[in-house]
Formats: sequence, C-alpha cells, structure tokens
Amino acid sequence: MIKYFSDQYSVLQIVFIRGVIAVSLMWLVARLITESEQLASRRPYLALSRGLLGFCSYTTYYLAVAALPLAEVVAIVFSAPLFVTAMSALILREKVGLRRWSAVFAGFVGVLIIVGPVGEFSNLAVILAFIASISYASQTIITRYLAAHDTPLSIAFNALIVFTGASALLSLTMAGGFISITSTHPSMVFLARDWVLPEAFDLSLMIFLGFNGAVAFYCMSKAYCVAPASTIAPFEFTYVVWAVVFGYLFWSEIPRTTTLVGLLILIGSSIYIWDRERRLQRREVNVQLNESAGLAQQNI
Repeated sequence: MIKYFSDQYSVLQIVFIRGVIAVSLMWLVARLITESEQLASRRPYLALSRGLLGFCSYTTYYLAVAALPLAEVVAIVFSAPLFVTAMSALILREKVGLRRWSAVFAGFVGVLIIVGPVGEFSNLAVILAFIASISYASQTIITRYLAAHDTPLSIAFNALIVFTGASALLSLTMAGGFISITSTHPSMVFLARDWVLPEAFDLSLMIFLGFNGAVAFYCMSKAYCVAPASTIAPFEFTYVVWAVVFGYLFWSEIPRTTTLVGLLILIGSSIYIWDRERRLQRREVNVQLNESAGLAQQNI
C-alpha cells in the first residue's frame, strides 16, 4: 500500500496517520483489558532508542521501495537476520562459532549478488535498503533487552508513539525550511513531498494501515518476548515470498536472475544459522537436564 502511495503522498504523512490510528487503537485495547498502566516503559531510554531505530528502519525501507522493485528491496533488507547474528556475538556476547560466522559470510555474498556483479552501492535506494536492514537488526537486539522489563503491548505502543512523533517533528522541520531536499530521486521526492488532504479511498487505506500496524507491531513484540529470535526467523523467510508475489501481482515486477540466486544463498545461510542455533539450544537444555539429574542422584 505504501509503495502504491509513493507517487502521491509524503512518506512522513503516511507514517503519521498510520501511527495516530495504531496508537489510539492500542490505548483503547489497553483500557479495555485494564492494562493502561503497563503502557509506560520501565526502560524509557531503551524504548526511545528502539523507537528511533524502528522509525529509521521502516522509513528508509518505504523510501527504498519507491525507487526499486519490491522483491529486490526485501531481498536486501532480508540480510537483517545476518546482522542480528553478528550483533548477538559482538554486542550481547553470545557465542557464535565458525560455522555460523561462515553462514553469515555466505549470506552477505548472496546480498552482493543481489545488488549486482558490478555493485550498485551508489544507488541511493540500495543504500536506504541497507540502512533499513542494519537499523532493524539493531532494533531486534534492543527488543531482547526490553523483553525482560516491558510487556509486548508496552513495547509496541511506545515504538508507535516514537514513530508518530518523529514523523511529525521531521515534517515540521522540513516545512519550516530547516531541512531542504532538492533531489529528484524518487525516494527523496517521496520524503520531501508536501502533505495533502487524502481522497476518501486513500484515507481509508491509510486508516487500515493503522489497524494493520497496531496488530503487526504487537504480534512482533510478543513473538520476540516469548520466544528466541532463532524460533521466529523461519516465519520471516515467508516475507520474501510475499514480496515476490505482491510485486508481480500489483506491479508486474519479475525478479532478476541475480536477485533469485542471491535470495537462495541468503535464505539458505539464514536457515542454516537458525538450525544451528536450535541444535545448540537443545544441547544446552540436555546438558542442564543431565546436570540436574546428577545432582538429584547425589542428594539421594
């Protein structure tokens, strides 16, 4: 829907309208289930950081799809699980062995194939897609920290508050002339375009985006709160399939051969990382169970 709007409205206007609807819906749900007091984050600085990273991730992603085929952007953004694995080792100090590092390297080779044999890193849309991937991975890492302190509803609610406020603040600075964008690149035009009153049908779609966003943000936060990231990863793989299908159905976009080859390598490496993490988790559980059984026998 946002790609459909990219030649008519400002991305910040879409994000703002969606945010207002989603925040209102979440607040209403919280009141109905008497959890409104749980909307405040116990780690406000982390919640703010996560919200800003999310705003950066989703906005740059939307800007990228304004200039590139949907499947190609998603293919680049799908490198996020690789960044999550790397950041887990470098930031969370989780143990990542040679096999998973090799899979991460293979995945990035797949990304290079998608970008093109000669490289298209000078393409602004490609750069925006990579920024979306890195900031999304960073947001995921922070979600792991927040999951121990905040509820999924609180995490999603505060993220949407930051999304809405950031889009309004950035729009005001651009309208006031503090930020001036003169580029004719489709992504920058999508960002710099003035706000206009949406037509009735378009407004109804933007309102639907708000409902969709509220449900999606809550479900994603809930998923990362109740399960390891490695368990959630397989569901993210289907995102690529939907991108290819929707791109073909709505814009007749047929992925390039290099995009499909790179995707296969990228998905293969991600599946290997996911499978390896699950095996290691099971091994740790078995070790803990055996240790507990040994202690129990000693006590007897």
